[in-house]
Amino acid sequence: MSLLTIENVDFKYAGSCDPSLKNINLNLESNSLNVVIGPSGIGKTTLLNLIAGYDHPSTGQIKMAGKAIDQPDWQRGMVFQDMALFPWLTVADNILFGPKMRHLNDPEIQDRLARLLAQTGLTDYRDAAIYELSGGLKQRVALAREFINRPPILMLDESFSALDNATRSDMHDILLNLWETTQNCVIAITHDIDEALFLGQNIIVINQHPGTIVSVEANPYFKKDISDLSGEPAYGAFRRRLLGLIGKPKNR
Repeated sequence: MSLLTIENVDFKYAGSCDPSLKNINLNLESNSLNVVIGPSGIGKTTLLNLIAGYDHPSTGQIKMAGKAIDQPDWQRGMVFQDMALFPWLTVADNILFGPKMRHLNDPEIQDRLARLLAQTGLTDYRDAAIYELSGGLKQRVALAREFINRPPILMLDESFSALDNATRSDMHDILLNLWETTQNCVIAITHDIDEALFLGQNIIVINQHPGTIVSVEANPYFKKDISDLSGEPAYGAFRRRLLGLIGKPKNR
């Protein structure tokens, strides 16, 4: 059984005449890193909100481990573009917020915190206030805050888009390291085709109007350095194929 199953899902916002998403079908497994790409305004964030349980399908159903998703749950974490950190809490208290809300504060949680601080390079910032941190450090806190819960599904909504190239590259490495230790299902939205090619085992392309999945591509270049591939004809062809699939929204 797939960890996440989306079956014949349509979604229409209240008061809207036209659906935002139409006939979405998708199966995702544990221990997979999946990247969603597509034109702006095509429904990518809406899809994450449906998986998270913030919104509900107009028709069809979304299941996690065979059970219908009907509300938000810690088992489906979300890292937002604006990070949504609590500025009045320290780095450690931000990361521990989820476990504390679930009344978990045993030695294992403290061990997880120590490991996450080390993995994300935040050990020296444990007691720092959020407002003292750079954008890249804040994004590390946001990742650690979700990973400490060990959610089976973790979603990232353009989480690295505001970072400079060097900081973004560091975040890619941190995300991959955390994912490899937890083996959860990651679903990330990006507008950066090269980020998608590096981070995505599977690349999910949403296009058309209403938004629908037009292709799910197994990515042979997952985790490969683009500088080693730029002159490779097969890589160039695959990249151009993805850009062609993204194109512009069709049937508008």
